Amino acid sequence: MVARETEEGLRRLDGYLCWQAELSDARREAQTFCRQFPWLTAGEREELESRYAAARTEVSERMIRRIARRCEEVRTEYEERYRLLRLRLRVLATAAAVVSAACLLLTCLAFGLPRP
Repeated sequence: MVARETEEGLRRLDGYLCWQAELSDARREAQTFCRQFPWLTAGEREELESRYAAARTEVSERMIRRIARRCEEVRTEYEERYRLLRLRLRVLATAAAVVSAACLLLTCLAFGLPRP
C-alpha cells in the first residue's frame, strides 16, 4: 500500500515538474517572440508576452491531454493482447501436458510396462 502511494506521489511530482518546465518554456518563448518588436511599450510587451504564454500553455495542455488519452488507449490494447497471449500459453501448456501424458500411456501400453 505504501509503495503504491509512493509511486503515485512520485508520478504527481514528475508531472508537476514537467508542467512547471512547460510554463517556463512558454514564458521564455514569449519573451523571445516579443524581442522582435522593439517599438512596443513596456505595457504592450507585458500584455503580448502574457497572451503568447497563455496561448502556448493552452496548446501544450491540449497536446499533453491528447497524448495521455492515447497512452491509455495503447495501454488498454496491450493489456488485452497480453491477456490473450497468457491464455494461449496456458492452453498450449495444457495441451503439451495432455499429449505428453498420452504418449507416456501409449508407450506403457505398447511395451507392456506397468501403468503409472
